Amino acid sequence: MLQNCVIFSLFIAAIHAAGELTVLNSPKAISFKGNDALDSQYVGDVMYASMGNAVAGDSNWNGMIINDPFELAKGVICVHVRGISHVIAAGNAKTYQLTESNTDASLNALAAELEATKEPVCDINFGQFDEGVQAFKSCFGNIKVTPAKPTKHLSPVLHNADKQFLQEIGYLDGAAENLADMTKPANVLILRVSVDDIAKAHGEKSVALDEANKLLSASISRLLAASQKSSDSVLFVLTTDKDTGVGRTKRDTLAADASNPFNLATYYSSDYPVIFNIILWFMVVFALSLLAICYAIAAMDPGRDSIIYRMTSTRIKKDN
Repeated sequence: MLQNCVIFSLFIAAIHAAGELTVLNSPKAISFKGNDALDSQYVGDVMYASMGNAVAGDSNWNGMIINDPFELAKGVICVHVRGISHVIAAGNAKTYQLTESNTDASLNALAAELEATKEPVCDINFGQFDEGVQAFKSCFGNIKVTPAKPTKHLSPVLHNADKQFLQEIGYLDGAAENLADMTKPANVLILRVSVDDIAKAHGEKSVALDEANKLLSASISRLLAASQKSSDSVLFVLTTDKDTGVGRTKRDTLAADASNPFNLATYYSSDYPVIFNIILWFMVVFALSLLAICYAIAAMDPGRDSIIYRMTSTRIKKDN
């Protein structure tokens, strides 16, 4: 019975899942167990706590266990992918479902908290591509970055979305190659990429999106290998976020009307404005008159000489 309840709860969590938190590498002092779903607003708290910092959140998530409080993560690398719920991860990765779509806000809060405590952080967001490039240069220097090679269905010539995505993969590879020689060394490195435009241009179940997934997986693997080579006390996590809200990807169109092929506006007769004004101003005068009558009755003195007293009194007046 208990097993069925657990399976049912996991099924419900998967239905409402907006993404995943995948732990690709963690120090020996930190272990990740269990399969409980995590609210995406606490993603930043998990990474913040992994470095030994106290968090003020009220999450009851027990997926992370600290084995040794003196040998915690010395650095955190987070790759956040927007627009897809799952990225292929190699190795013995531990994956947790994320509910809601608040991962970006949680990462923003994490970066703000680190900056407030003057801890070095590099937050590179390629969702705003030009700003992301500037942030990359401030962290890694003005290095030469080569975009990823086009694939069969990802062509930078045909789609601007494909071109930008291949450039983002190039920057991820550039980060992997220059991770040990960063111009701005940081304890926390956040890299945000997006496949939203790929899904809009080719479709959410297209082969192009599958190729983008494979390119992401390969690039993240290279960054993971570079982080493991530089230090064995780095927490490396991969997060995904796909908006589960109801929306439309294509514009709905109405069927053509044979009687009105040019979609002309409805024609009204010349009497329409006259009738409209008569009804409008009559209703205005009627409303004002009703308001005045109600006010007069409410302000009437219910004395013995008023009609209200004469109609409501149960006593019969006698003439003296």
